[in-house]
Amino acid sequence: MKKRLRKKTHRQEFKEFSWNVSYRLTDDKPDSYLDFSDVLLEQIETFELIIGGALDDFAATPVKRLTQEQAREKRDQLQQWLTARPEVAQATSSELTDAYYGPFRDQ
Repeated sequence: MKKRLRKKTHRQEFKEFSWNVSYRLTDDKPDSYLDFSDVLLEQIETFELIIGGALDDFAATPVKRLTQEQAREKRDQLQQWLTARPEVAQATSSELTDAYYGPFRDQ
């Protein structure tokens, strides 16, 4: 496949990575998640990520295309930040997946 087509179809060196994040707060009330979401979204911008999904279960993708190792570092940074927060009771991050072709989690 030619380089132009690999880039258009996000293959090989143009692959983009994402991962799923879910967390639970110690105070499991809806208002707590709304309050925490402001802090979380600020941190997401700092890590240069975009997210999609619910407040407590979302997919994270780097804004810029990164190598697999760089994307793994971003995932680990976010995971460390979440686990260090006192209001977060539990946080998990999935393995990296191809942002365009999956495999995706079944809902």
